Formats: sequence, C-alpha cells, structure tokens
Amino acid sequence: MENFTLQAITRELASLLKGQRLGKVYQLGATDLALDFRLRDGRWLIVSTDPQRLALYLTRRKLWQLEVEARAETPFVSLLKKYLGAAPLVGLDQSGYDRVVCFNFAAETEDGTRVRRALVVELTGRSANVLLLDQDRVIATLRARAEQSEDYRAPSPPGEKLDPFLISSEGLNNLIAASGGDLAQAAQRYLIGFGPLYARELAARAREAQPEKALRSLLDELYHQPPHPHLYSSVPLDQIRDEIGRPDFSLTLAPIPLHHLPYHIATPFATINEAADAYFTLIDERRSFLAECQQLKSALSAKLKKQRELIKKLQHELDHFTDSEKHQRYGELLLANLHQVKKTERGFLVTNFYDEAQPTIEIPAANKPTAQEAAEHYFKLARKARHAHQAINQRLPEIEREVAQIEAQLTQLAAITRSEALVELASQASLPLSRQPARATPDSSKKAREEHLSGVRRYRSSDGYEILVGRTDRDNDALTFRLAKSFDLWFHAADYPGSHVVLRNPQRKPVPPRAITEAAQLAAKFSQARNDARVAVNYCERKFVSKPKGFAPGQVRISSFKTLLVEPREAGQRIT
Repeated sequence: MENFTLQAITRELASLLKGQRLGKVYQLGATDLALDFRLRDGRWLIVSTDPQRLALYLTRRKLWQLEVEARAETPFVSLLKKYLGAAPLVGLDQSGYDRVVCFNFAAETEDGTRVRRALVVELTGRSANVLLLDQDRVIATLRARAEQSEDYRAPSPPGEKLDPFLISSEGLNNLIAASGGDLAQAAQRYLIGFGPLYARELAARAREAQPEKALRSLLDELYHQPPHPHLYSSVPLDQIRDEIGRPDFSLTLAPIPLHHLPYHIATPFATINEAADAYFTLIDERRSFLAECQQLKSALSAKLKKQRELIKKLQHELDHFTDSEKHQRYGELLLANLHQVKKTERGFLVTNFYDEAQPTIEIPAANKPTAQEAAEHYFKLARKARHAHQAINQRLPEIEREVAQIEAQLTQLAAITRSEALVELASQASLPLSRQPARATPDSSKKAREEHLSGVRRYRSSDGYEILVGRTDRDNDALTFRLAKSFDLWFHAADYPGSHVVLRNPQRKPVPPRAITEAAQLAAKFSQARNDARVAVNYCERKFVSKPKGFAPGQVRISSFKTLLVEPREAGQRIT
C-alpha cells in the first residue's frame, strides 16, 4: 500500500474510530487481523501484514465470513483483548515518512491509573508487523520480530531523503538532473513518502506544469483538499468481477484523480475506505482464483506425467514380450523332436522342421532337465506374451485418450477467466479445489453446509431414514470420514469394489430392519456385484470404520461388522 494512500485512509479512520472501544478480534491466518470497533454501520477494520497484500481499511464483510477464515483465539488476540478491550481509542497517527500507523488507547490499570497503550501497525514490506505496546514497551507482536527488544522505537525520518514540502524549485531541479532528467525516479529516490505510483503521477503532472508547481499541486490535493477516491481499472469493475482471471487485469487505488492513467476506467467512490474495500476484495478474489488455477494445473500436470510414464512402461513391456512366436516355435520343435532330441551343456539339439533345409539347431534348456519340461516352459512364456500383448494393446488406446483429454484440459485451463468455468473444469477432471464452502446466511449451521457435499446420491428409506451413497473413491472417503457420524450405519458389498453407503441415525436409536435391508440393497446395487442374484453386504456403525495410513482412496478397515445377504436393487426413494 502506497504511503500517501495509507495517509488518506488513516485520516478517514481517525474521524470514524476516535472514541470507539475495541470489540471482537479475529486473527485471519498468520498475518491478518479483523478488529471490531463497534461502528453503527457494522464495518470491521482489516489489517494485513502479508508482504504481498499490505492493507489497512474498513470492510463490509459480514461476521460469519470472518469466522470462516479465523483461527482459534491466538495468544496475540488474547493479549489484545486483555490490554485494549475496555479502553477507548483516543488518537490515530501516521508519520508522514513511513507506512506506520499508531492506534492510541486510554487504558486504566487495576488501581485506576491511566496509562497509554497502543497498537502499532507497520506496513513496511517484508518486515510488516502489528505490535501491542504498554507505555512504549512491546508486550506482543503478531509476527515474530528480528529484533527482540522490549522497548519500542518509532521509525526515524530517512536521512537520505528530503521533505517534499520544504524542497525548493532549484533543489528539485538538481534532484531531477542527478536522476538523468527522470522526475519519477528522482521523486522515488529522494523525496519522503513517494512510492512508484505517486512518483509516476508527479511526472505526468509535470508535463503540463513546472516540476515544482506540479509537486505543490499534488501535495495540496493529497493533504489539503477533500479526497476524491477512485479505482482505476483496465476494464469496467463489473467485467473484472465477472472475469476475475482475465490476463489484462489492472487495478489501482488512489484518494485523488490520477493523470498518468488516462486510458483506464476511473470508478469513483464516496470514501477512500469504500474504495479500498472494493479494491482488496477484487485483489483477494483474483489471488484465490489464480491459486486455484495453479492448484488445478499442478494436479493435471501430475496426472499427465503419470499417464505418460505408464505409456512408456507399457510400451517397454510390449518390447519385452516380442518373443512370443519364437517361444512357441521352441516349444513345438522340442515336442516334435522328443524321440531324437540330444542334450548338450547349454540346451537341446533339435531338427528345425520350419526350415526347408531342416538344419540342426540348439534350443536353450532354460534350466530345465528334460526337453518335455523345457517345451512346457516355452509354451508358458508364449501364452504369457500373447496375453500381455492383448491386454496392453487394449489398454494403450484408452490411456492415450486420457492423455489427449488431459492435454486438452490444460489448454482449456490456460484460457479460463471465470470462477464458474474453473469449478466446472475441476469437476470434469474429478479434481477437488481447496476452497472454503460457501454459506448462504450467517446462521447457516455445519449440517446445512454439509448438504452441499458433492459426489453423493441421496435416498430416503421406506421408514423415513436418509441413505447416502458415494460415487467415486474420493467421494466415499468424504462421505465416510467427513459426513457420517459415529452412530450412523455404514454399508459395503463384501469382497467387491463398490460405493460406501451411510444410513443416517441422528437419534442414535435402533434402526428398523427394513431400512437396514434397503441400505444394504443400495450397497449391492452400486458395487461390481450388481448383476449377481444375491450379494453379501457388510455393515456396522461408522465408529468401527477406520482408514490406516497409506490406504488408497476408498479403502478402509472395519473392526466389527455383521453381514446381510440381499438382492441388488435401487431401494427407497431417490432424493438427489
């Protein structure tokens, strides 16, 4: 976050937060905080010390959205509540030369003594941090600090830089000359507070006025005039929201109109915090989208590599089994020469009846004592080679089709810019995306979120019990170990691959035999024994099902179970 943008946000925050007391506090991940200052409009203060996303702004995100991302209460959050929870905020300051904001609180000790406590937000690149101070003593930090000194020292003005308010016209011209005539470079290198954004803006304004006049005009807008917040984007914001992954994504936040972005679309906002909220919401959505794209790309690439290696392995096996005809002839010649075969040190001498000249040839003994046993050995090798050839030749085209499909999916992925298309591609590829489950309302319970678990068929038994049937191996794992409860009944066809089936038993009461039979019939129906007249199905309470380390997806161990013989059929009423 640029220094001048942070100053505009800080001034606006000071007018809104002064006199407020700290309410709930959440730590989001390892680097972010969400602070409730009990504003009437319900907005929260977000602090991010992530070097890739330095931020300080008010957001309209709802409480339940923050709870989804929040960690359990951390030691830093506990200390924050203890030291600042009952204290009003009396001031909010930022130095004009560094991205450090100090929240000053008027606290009282147990004996009623008033003390100064502060929350210092340092948005200074990789060293960004949040510090809790008690009378200038560091009590706790959000992130570990390189320096572990207990006393806090406010940052000093950079000695090598000049105050832009005090520099003369001649001094500015000298700086420009020292930078090879590049005003943007001069501002960023020599003037306090100037980062790349406002250095470029100063250079753009200097094209229409003298550098010194352009500098005064820019500082006047930043410090003495009411802010006019804008988001500058390459395309309209609605289009960016719709295509969050578009390659020409460009978004710039500023409290003033920017002259150096004439071809960008400027979207005005009422306040700088509202603009910042919109800005970081889009930035976060894009980061999440790109992370999911990379996740899917890595999974597809790993899958592609595995299939290509499998093709190489099968082709190598084909080469290994090329001697099937030779082995068949060896066996036939050994049998045809049984009455006249001669044993040598290395093999058997036989007449080659496949050659018109009928020469005598030697066939290796293959460590067999007799020609009869050697013939059987060579016939076995020939059969094995023929079967391998047939199996590999049947399997190779299918794997090559999978390779072509994965290559097409990778090509498709490179062109995707919409979240919906990404989710659809992941579903087609049967690869999950590690995104948080969305909740429709703040009061949605865990059970309601579970209703959106994909990969599950839903049935209702004749007695009104809910029966869930997994689809793929990974869906089976999710159903058994994420959705099912300890006292639900778990079913699986005995000795055959198939779906996991769960009969829900929320009341933990004895389940009627009819519901058990119908669940068992579904387990038989969705197994490889579906065409048998009668199928044995094992069942037990979910708590007796475990998954030892190293087991493949869908593979489990059951420690105690009963077996029921049923006819495979789609029993009960299909819901979804």
